[in-house]
Amino acid sequence: MQFRERRRVIQVIRTVYDPDLKRGRSELVGKIDKAAPLVTDKLQKSCTPEELSEILTYLDDRHNRLRNEAVRAGAETLPAQMRGAAEYFRTHRDDDARAFAMEIRLAWEELKTALRESGFSKSKVLKKAAERAEAPTLAVSTVAVQVAAEEVAEPAEVPPAKAFVRKPRARKAKTARVVALNTEVSKTDETGAPPAA
Repeated sequence: MQFRERRRVIQVIRTVYDPDLKRGRSELVGKIDKAAPLVTDKLQKSCTPEELSEILTYLDDRHNRLRNEAVRAGAETLPAQMRGAAEYFRTHRDDDARAFAMEIRLAWEELKTALRESGFSKSKVLKKAAERAEAPTLAVSTVAVQVAAEEVAEPAEVPPAKAFVRKPRARKAKTARVVALNTEVSKTDETGAPPAA
């Protein structure tokens, strides 16, 4: 079975051997609505038990994949959301804020427990953050010392850049040579060699 995800539906496709073409041919078995991914009666009647199990496995895998992506996106955006919530609580002190605060406190305790159980305890995380904060400072100070040392030393002589010399093209015999007006042309210029300086 093949599954093609379109804008609003998932197409269920079966490959059937066609003796006239002497190769496999794709056949649309049915469609599943993405908003409510359930196997309809019509689709169930047109599939074998093996195909039904394959469809259900695909739908379970798709559900797990989408859930994992949503959970990851939630964890990724949580710091920004927490900063936004902090700004909200600085400016609001009404009943809504009190209800939000209660719910956030409960979720925060659950999050702290999950972080600790996963090996991301507060002391370990803060220690790593401090190490990362110190590392760029050391690198910047080392670079500053190197720059200061280079400023004291004599600047190195930079050799002049060589002029780019274009290779003369082979010309066809029928073309005439064009000479620019108001210039002096020597014999070496006509042969294509660069003028002597």
